[in-house]
Amino acid sequence: MAFSVRVVGVGDAFTAKYHNACLLLEADGTRVLVDAPPALGRALADLSRGSGEAVGLESIDHVIITHLHGDHVGGLEQLLFFQRFVTRRKTKLHAIPEVLASLWDTRLRGGMEQLIEPNSKESSAPYMTRKLTLEDYAEVEPLGPGVSTIGPFQVTWRPTVHHIPTSALKFSQGGRTLGYSADTAFDPGLIEWLVGSDLFFHETNLGVHTPLASLVALPEIQRERMRLIHYPDFHDVDSSPIPCAREGERHDL
Repeated sequence: MAFSVRVVGVGDAFTAKYHNACLLLEADGTRVLVDAPPALGRALADLSRGSGEAVGLESIDHVIITHLHGDHVGGLEQLLFFQRFVTRRKTKLHAIPEVLASLWDTRLRGGMEQLIEPNSKESSAPYMTRKLTLEDYAEVEPLGPGVSTIGPFQVTWRPTVHHIPTSALKFSQGGRTLGYSADTAFDPGLIEWLVGSDLFFHETNLGVHTPLASLVALPEIQRERMRLIHYPDFHDVDSSPIPCAREGERHDL
């Protein structure tokens, strides 16, 4: 086995049944989280209960954010605060430059820029205010062109067709490869990019997402290693024409 991937969440932005789409990769004792959905701590706790193996916020070594929609980034504040105040270490944070350029100002700054701390100086004020930046919470490492090294993984990315900058991802380690479409409209070029993987997760949903019918119409050779993710609550996973990722499952590659 080169590495494993566990499905933390499978739902879309409006789910009332699932956790939002999220994956956890592990190799050589390193854990890489793909996206950080809301209620991340609870999602990881549910994963732990299902597997019998403890997985918590403290065990995340790297996090990759595919894009800035709330269902993919809404738990990042929780993770970064937990690491700062509980584990006392910084999370290694990765994303494409277009995502990182807006992450702090549009998603995190309002709740994380200002902290009060005990005043160590001689003063009548017991607390002092401190201003922080994203770099105070995380080791920020952009995904560059070509191949990026994240822990034991070699990571490549490709832009998707979505409302805002979004990256599909491929992870390689030990001669095995995992692909993830992230959010995207149907894109045959992206499918071609993903099908060389030993396993890949592809979203399906309404709006500017990929219709299920478009995936079902693909040749079987392109579907055989595909698992659906980010599907709507009404999707019948038991009768799905393409197998669905299910929360808590583990794939060893």
